[in-house]
Amino acid sequence: MSETVTPGVVLKTKFVTANKKGFQDYVQYVDREEAKGKGEAHRSMFSLYNHYMDDPDKTSALFTQQSDRLSVEGKQGIKSLFEQAQKKNSIMWQDVITFDNDWLQNRGVYDSKTHTLDEDALKQVTRKSMQSMMKKEGLQESAVWSAAIHYNTDNIHIHVA
Repeated sequence: MSETVTPGVVLKTKFVTANKKGFQDYVQYVDREEAKGKGEAHRSMFSLYNHYMDDPDKTSALFTQQSDRLSVEGKQGIKSLFEQAQKKNSIMWQDVITFDNDWLQNRGVYDSKTHTLDEDALKQVTRKSMQSMMKKEGLQESAVWSAAIHYNTDNIHIHVA
């Protein structure tokens, strides 16, 4: 009999170039009304990946390196930065960090009985991960990112763009 091993954390990443439609769709997505629960997302917007970000039925808030919860002005700022990045032919990474809920519970980050998550801990891990990646890629001075913790599937996960 073999034992099934389930990973605690899985990272999936891809990127789009500035000339791809997905980049512009993200810029439009950041401030769209559909993300506020007032309509259905257009299927082409950021190839379903961003359909999840900032939807109040799925997440508590968009966050960044500096902010735990982006305001309307903060979202406009991110939108503007992504527009600038696209004009400069930047690459946009699209990461999804998925957690096994039992793994999170065993580490004291998640309580399955109360469905309570230490969001601050996951935000800090995301920030440290992004800092490390940006340092290794030489992007500390030029990169910008936003992220959202999602609860809308069997496993808690974080989307980062």
